[in-house]
Formats: sequence, structure tokens, C-alpha cells
Amino acid sequence: MSKKEWLAGMKAIYPVCFGYIPMGLACGVLLQQAGYHWLAVMLMSLIIYGGASQFMIASMTVAGAGLLEMVIMIFFINLRHLLMSSSLAHRIREKSTVFSIFFAQTITDESFAVNTLYFKTEGMWNPTKAIAANVTAYATWILSTGIGAMAGKSIALSPVVMNYILIAMFIFLLISQIENRIVFWTAVFSGITAVLLMSLLHHNIAIVLTSILASGFGLYLQNKKDEKEGILRG
Repeated sequence: MSKKEWLAGMKAIYPVCFGYIPMGLACGVLLQQAGYHWLAVMLMSLIIYGGASQFMIASMTVAGAGLLEMVIMIFFINLRHLLMSSSLAHRIREKSTVFSIFFAQTITDESFAVNTLYFKTEGMWNPTKAIAANVTAYATWILSTGIGAMAGKSIALSPVVMNYILIAMFIFLLISQIENRIVFWTAVFSGITAVLLMSLLHHNIAIVLTSILASGFGLYLQNKKDEKEGILRG
């Protein structure tokens, strides 16, 4: 693992890290106010590493939810990480099992998007750069949540500002990946489906369902395209 490759990975992920810092601080503050020690917050970030899940833990703790309920909800919210890890598995197949496990642990929506984007260009990206990007975002989130928890009530962060930062980051990641009509229409389908399901269910499980449905829709469009091209070649 060369220093040059690590720097390239860190350079690719730094815009995401700028978004992680305020969100991590806010998450840490909320968890501290929910009763968690800053060491517990950092351990939570180390093991769970999921912004949506950790924000949910804070709100569920305040609401008096039990441990089993939290575990079940975290499982479903983070289930999408299984799909993301599986889709990138062939990119690191020459690496060891330990490397693959750690790579899977450090994948988030944002690092997945960055890695997917760069892996499309042959020769530009490799597992070392990918893990460097993942680890940089991972460390940023752990430190940000830890600092937020240590600072506690002394940090005043507006939820409105957090929402704008999160939305802007995801819009950037989405636009950077729209390279053909299939991706575009899948993105449109995802947006409409997410709004409809959230309106009907009023629960974050709508995000998981949208991910599954959008994956199926994208696969359907790709299969239709392949069939059409096969007919034209025949």
C-alpha cells in the first residue's frame, strides 16, 4: 500500500468528510443528551457506523425503547449495506478475508457511491485507494461523533442546517453517478417511491423498501435493454 495511493483515496472522499463533520457532531450531541457517555458513542460509531441508525438510537432511547427493539431497527436500516458490500465484492476478490471484512465494515452510502464511481474507470481505482477512502470517512465519523458527545450541550447545531448538508451531499453523489438513461430513470423511480412510502408508512423502513424496489426496477430496465440489443444483433 503506497502513500500515493492512500492520498488518492483520501482526496476522493474529502468532500464527503466535510459533510460528516457537522452531522457527526450533531449525532454525538444528541447521543450524549440521550444519556450515552462519549466513549460509548465512539464505540457505537466504531461498531455500527451508521448515521441514520445512530440518530435513531438517540431518539428511541429518549422514547424509552428497549434494546431488542433498537437491534431489530438497526438491522433493517443497515440491511442495505449488505447489498452495497456484495456489489463491490468482485472488485477486491484478490484481497484477504480480513481485508474484505474490514472493507465491508467501512462502507456507507457515501463511500459506496464514491467507490462505485471511480471503479468504473479501469486502471484509475484499486482496492488500496478504495480502503483509504473508506477509512478516511470512517475515522472522520468516529472522531466527529466523539467530539460532539464530549462537548455535549456546549455545541449548538441547528437541525435545519444538518438537513441541508445531508441533502446537498446526497444530491452531489447522485448527480455524479447519472451516466445513462437507466440510472436516471432508476433515480426518478427511487425518489417518487421514497416519497410515497414515507407518506404511507411514516417510518424509516420506507428507505429500505425503496432501496429494494429501486434495485429491482433498475435490474428490470437493464434486462430490457440487454434483450433489445440482443434482438438487434440477431
